[in-house]
Amino acid sequence: MKRNFINQNGVSDKFWNIEYWGKTQKIVFGKTGTQGRETIKEFEDEVECTKESEKLIGQKIKKGYTEILENDKIPQKTELSETEKADIYFWEAIEKSNKYKKAHWSEYDIDEHLENLTVYLSRFGKERLILFEKTLQEKLSELYTAEIAELSIILESDFKTENGNYIFDGYLSDDGFIYFRCWLLLKGKEFFQDIKQDIQAFVSGKYSFNIGDCWAEGLLYVSDEAYSENHDNEDESEIRDTVDELYPENHYDSMNRNMNREPKNGVDLQKMYPKLVKEIGELRST
Repeated sequence: MKRNFINQNGVSDKFWNIEYWGKTQKIVFGKTGTQGRETIKEFEDEVECTKESEKLIGQKIKKGYTEILENDKIPQKTELSETEKADIYFWEAIEKSNKYKKAHWSEYDIDEHLENLTVYLSRFGKERLILFEKTLQEKLSELYTAEIAELSIILESDFKTENGNYIFDGYLSDDGFIYFRCWLLLKGKEFFQDIKQDIQAFVSGKYSFNIGDCWAEGLLYVSDEAYSENHDNEDESEIRDTVDELYPENHYDSMNRNMNREPKNGVDLQKMYPKLVKEIGELRST
């Protein structure tokens, strides 16, 4: 039995071929276009060999590999742009460093996530860290909207209730709103996309959060902390300084920022986001 697989998802472009007969299993794998590496393994009997080979096949399919026929030509992968690669690298780092992605909010710890992220990024060189920092600033800028500001107000601002209505005072500090957006980014790509489309996705049931701790200021510094692990880092801001020089238009803290509209406050938020305000209001009132 011989089966061939490829993975061309994201930045990947690799093959994985398996052949097994009797008690012997042969695997050839590597980057598409190369001969790859070969491993041969002997099992106690044919049944075990078949079982373990099929198990490996299932694992590869779950990881995004697709099967191709032996005589089929491997398609040429379309080269990704720098921006596309940076986006993949960014979310991959955020999500791989979160050990509690599927866990209840009570098991998640922001500081632990940031520490894991720093360790993960420290394996890469300066170019990759610059791409991470550039993408981080772009994502923070994408979240600089009235809707995200209103989510911050609902989760964090003081409020009072009158006749069943929640009335928010609408205070939003500049620094606090940056830290809040950092916190949102740590929740991963799927949440980022959902929350940009509709902030009421926050209470969709797909996600679990501790709304008592909605700031993640440390995300602003992980690229330089990761670089400092293996390099002298002048002023501990070499990565951020480089990004500021190369991409000044992307900075999340620019004085020239403009929202799409003025954020609402008071009782207007309950009219706009009834489900969100009701669930968060009840939770914050307990």
